[in-house]
Amino acid sequence: MLTEKAFSFTLLLLLCLHFGLNVQSNDTNEIYYISLGDSFAAGVEITGPPPGSRTTPAYSYANALYDLLKVKYSNLELLKLGISGETSDGLIEYQLNNATDFMTSHKGLTKFITITIGANDIHRTHLINNLNNTIIPQLKEAGGENVQYMASTYYKNTSLAYNLIDVYGKNGFKVVDLRTIITNDTLCNYTYLCTYNDIHLNEAGNRAVGEGFFAIL
Repeated sequence: MLTEKAFSFTLLLLLCLHFGLNVQSNDTNEIYYISLGDSFAAGVEITGPPPGSRTTPAYSYANALYDLLKVKYSNLELLKLGISGETSDGLIEYQLNNATDFMTSHKGLTKFITITIGANDIHRTHLINNLNNTIIPQLKEAGGENVQYMASTYYKNTSLAYNLIDVYGKNGFKVVDLRTIITNDTLCNYTYLCTYNDIHLNEAGNRAVGEGFFAIL
């Protein structure tokens, strides 16, 4: 589940961006972690007897990473912008401007960015083009050099994983390869696949991926 504070701040961010308001962070010395992407970033929770009741957004690796970072950075806030089912085009349309506008109006206060995107894109070349020419350049222009830029692959698509590792690596992103975390040995413990025939990460899987991000910082 989302922590009450993280949920409240995410709602505040969306209201501020919608109405053109400015979140005043300098008075409280807050710094920010921005999470973008699809359902892996947004989080999916499934409960009840199969086929289960599906809820999104929910607890995700972004929440797990935030909890780990919060121990060191007590003034850290989470801006969780991921949307289930998102493609790279959708990320550009619905998430990117929110993230870059926020970073521009809060210069130097964003310290961490994570992205998981690509599984819902039909055309691989279009995905890579969006990442190379729009998403990554705009994030880095708004965030500057003091942001830790990170991304993840997926655990089920090896060819896509290679493409993502390549494009992120060439653009200075640290990458968590989910294939090293979600393996044949951990698949049933870390995902809903064995209980609900759903590929998404459960709470234990999200914690493991959050730890994977934390380890590469």
